[in-house]
Amino acid sequence: MADSSRMDNSVRVDTSGRPCPVPILEIAKAMRRLPVGTLVELVSTDRGLEADLPAWCEATGHELVRLERRETSYVGWVRKVG
Repeated sequence: MADSSRMDNSVRVDTSGRPCPVPILEIAKAMRRLPVGTLVELVSTDRGLEADLPAWCEATGHELVRLERRETSYVGWVRKVG
């Protein structure tokens, strides 16, 4: 059975165990090489992601689709906008 918590057709960037600013640097790097419309799933254990990811999306114009906490991890889905 597929993992229903993961959105279909997403690219996964796992930065678990890596502190700020690594999660934002890694999603920015991933976005540069992906086509418009791609959904990126970012996984992090850095609690700063709750503030950093929405702020980064606001600054870059990418769409924050969802951000949730799962036990000790944070998972955000961001769609690349042109």
